[in-house]
Amino acid sequence: MASTRRAATWLLGFATLSTACADALRLEPPQGSGGNGATNGPTTTSSGEGGGAPVACQSNADCPEPTSVCNEASGTCVECLVLSDCAFRPGTVCSQGMCTCVDKLSYCGPGECVDLATSSNHCGQCDHACFGVCAAGNCVDAWEPIATKGAPSGRSNHVSMWTGTTMVVWGGLSNGPGNGAVATGGIYDPKTYTWTATSGVGAPKARYDATAVWTGTEMIVWGGTDGQGQPLNDGGRFDPAKNTWIPITSNGAPTARARHTAVWNGTEMIVWGGTSTNSPLPSGGRYSPTTNIWNLISTNPSPVSARARHCAVWDKNKALMNIVGGFGNNVSDGLNDVYFPAGSSRALIQYAPIGEGWYNLGEPFEPSKRADHTCAFDGLRTIVFGGYDGSSYLNTGAAWDQTGGWSMILGAPPDPRADHTATWIDPKKVMVVFGGRNPQPLDSGSLYDSASNSWSAPLPTVLSARYSHTAVAAGDKLMVWGGNGFSGKLADGGIYKP
Repeated sequence: MASTRRAATWLLGFATLSTACADALRLEPPQGSGGNGATNGPTTTSSGEGGGAPVACQSNADCPEPTSVCNEASGTCVECLVLSDCAFRPGTVCSQGMCTCVDKLSYCGPGECVDLATSSNHCGQCDHACFGVCAAGNCVDAWEPIATKGAPSGRSNHVSMWTGTTMVVWGGLSNGPGNGAVATGGIYDPKTYTWTATSGVGAPKARYDATAVWTGTEMIVWGGTDGQGQPLNDGGRFDPAKNTWIPITSNGAPTARARHTAVWNGTEMIVWGGTSTNSPLPSGGRYSPTTNIWNLISTNPSPVSARARHCAVWDKNKALMNIVGGFGNNVSDGLNDVYFPAGSSRALIQYAPIGEGWYNLGEPFEPSKRADHTCAFDGLRTIVFGGYDGSSYLNTGAAWDQTGGWSMILGAPPDPRADHTATWIDPKKVMVVFGGRNPQPLDSGSLYDSASNSWSAPLPTVLSARYSHTAVAAGDKLMVWGGNGFSGKLADGGIYKP
């Protein structure tokens, strides 16, 4: 680039002394006395940037990409001397030795010279698209697309985490032959709109319906189902800053499972429930990444029964894991093998790691029995919404307060759904519900306002319908990725600003 700048400086000065250029956007070497456009020899110049090595050329063979054209008049390498030299960058012209766009536009691809301040396809930066209007280099609408260039392949039933600066997507079911499990993923930086592939070195084997927690420095992935439909009891720890994996020991781990839950309590990952082939499980374990040791969870005394497809959150104030609902091993629904745990299925159940013990907290206004629903924690309360009760999709919900018990959620809720996401956005003090199925994929959602305990506003219907996707809170925004759509597994997503 230094040689390019030197060439441009020389040529700019020369243009004021010569009339050899027939076109202001085309550069030609000066006419020498011999009339062949050559000087008596190449001119050697220095970079002027900290004493760089001199640059000189006598022919194009002397010039590396991208400044592969030799300006024999000055002996410097440039991108172009005539318009035809810019064929490698369609839509640009040759100006002062460089293939550039006119009228201060920016080059964003073949034939695309755009105004980054207003382009809805390249808003503020190349490849940063908007669903709607771009103004002053920013997307105006509430939703904006996540870049798809370099993104992971389409998938559902994967895991994702927000690291504080990036979103990590990994695993899941792909669009490949047989809808097989994958062991691939990507790291998305919303500031640069770029994806980086996750390393495959030391990564866990391909899986879907796994769980993941964020420790503050690592994403811990555990369990799930492999490409042959077998449950797993292994996993890995992923460091996105280094893009490296460390395996998790299987010694002392809970039995293999999928559709379980996992929460992070500040020092340990706590796993509970799930299904092993067709059998729901009444067991779990606690994993410490510091020691790489598992401790199984005691179930005595325990009011909790076997369950899968339940939800769980960690109440950091009370140091309790709250579990709600799920399918168990009681009455069969026949249609899709739905089972409910006996007795305790409708109550919130708590597990205390310190002084290990279980508590059944069924009270009035508790949510009805359900599975494939969501839980979120607003800092004080566990908020439950949606799901499937064995015959119907639900749009009911309730909030649990440790001191006040259950309370009904007020206002007009979103449409009934299951396999959706519900994400707490702490700076905005709202829970964002998006997507799901009933039974077809949905593109709708709503905001739940914690202060008023009510549904406050529906989401704009911009992002395509999907279920079994992931959603993470990225500061004051929501980031949605992947899922099952009408046309199969999705390799796109969006960012929503409440």
